[in-house]
Amino acid sequence: MRHRRELIVLAAVVTALCAPAPAGAAERVLVGFDKGVSKDRQGKIVDRLGGRIEKRFSAVRGGRLVAVNARGGRRLDALRKVLRKAAGVTYAEPDFTLATSAARVPNDPDYPFQYAVANSATGAISAPAAWGTRTSCSTVAVLDTGIDTDHPDLAPNIYKSSDKPKNGKDDDKNGYVDDTYGLNVIKGKGSGEDDNGHGSHVAGIIGGRGNNGTGVSGICWSTKLMAVKFMNSKGKGSTSNAIDGIQYAAKKGAKVINCSFGSSSKSSALHDAVDYAQSKGSLLVVAAGNDGDNIDKTPEYPASYTDSNILTVAATTSTDTLASFSNYGSTAVDVAAPGNQILSTYLGGGYKLLSGTSMASPYAAGTAAMLRKQESKATYSDLRYAIRHKVDTPPALKGKVAYGGRLNAQRALGAIGSLAD
Repeated sequence: MRHRRELIVLAAVVTALCAPAPAGAAERVLVGFDKGVSKDRQGKIVDRLGGRIEKRFSAVRGGRLVAVNARGGRRLDALRKVLRKAAGVTYAEPDFTLATSAARVPNDPDYPFQYAVANSATGAISAPAAWGTRTSCSTVAVLDTGIDTDHPDLAPNIYKSSDKPKNGKDDDKNGYVDDTYGLNVIKGKGSGEDDNGHGSHVAGIIGGRGNNGTGVSGICWSTKLMAVKFMNSKGKGSTSNAIDGIQYAAKKGAKVINCSFGSSSKSSALHDAVDYAQSKGSLLVVAAGNDGDNIDKTPEYPASYTDSNILTVAATTSTDTLASFSNYGSTAVDVAAPGNQILSTYLGGGYKLLSGTSMASPYAAGTAAMLRKQESKATYSDLRYAIRHKVDTPPALKGKVAYGGRLNAQRALGAIGSLAD
């Protein structure tokens, strides 16, 4: 797709931040002792458990903070575990490796046209700052019209099961035949290939491969996009197929499910499927709808279900205002995200500008998956809290969504560590 090149490419603002590396990278254990534990007793505790004090921080914790290494062939992680349980020890933690973590901007040629994830733009979600810490995400199920699994900007991030393609067998014994690349729920078998374009556009917002020199960048540079096709080539799907799709995604272990669809009809059966996803620990990120209505008064479903594993998303513009088409509601809508004139992947390896809360929802879903990758123990409640509360609050959203918030990926990512156990 051709684009006007008059837009100014914004330079990256590089901000140095410290981010802990995995505990396995540690070479020592940092041990803090309780008040009243003498230096002599500290040494005896460490020695008895198979360690040796290598360094003492005389001014920190009143001299009761030391760096410890293992001796006698003892494994460092085993030493840390026994030290944590020892009487007189307040904590024993890895000596984390710290590194500079600068704001990162991808080299994808159409990135400058993506205001939602731009480095410094009104209405942007602070993606480059978040990318400075993490660019990978957990699996996201895209419950939609399918995904163009051959698209060069999507193919590297497409979820693949152990089912062999097109052999007419249920190789992975999950009850579905040939669901190699997700599932075509309408047929009850086969992969979730897109024949409409909507699902591919949604998928690109979540996980268009970032920094690969091709097309656009999703909020997740690397992820697994699970294609769950329950809507047909006209963008229509039945409640029963939506239920089957939610069931499939939750059973396959997807902890984030994007639902860019809705109806004014309230279905108890669909609600039961939402409850099932909740029992599996899955967060459903749902589009608020495009009727310009207050869904506190005129409900939309599944957006208006009050389950704690539902995150409902309104759409904003490049000027940080509520999009004219977007539904809203200070109670029913959890957060807003960019959804107007969004450039993303489309059928046949192409790209297209589309608008709708369908485009806003995947920005929140991608952020949720980023948070889940950062903290694997984060529950749907943790993800929802971080995304709802750690936001930007443009004046135009006051009274329109809960907490008047527009998605801020960096703030949510920074908060998830303190929320997850």
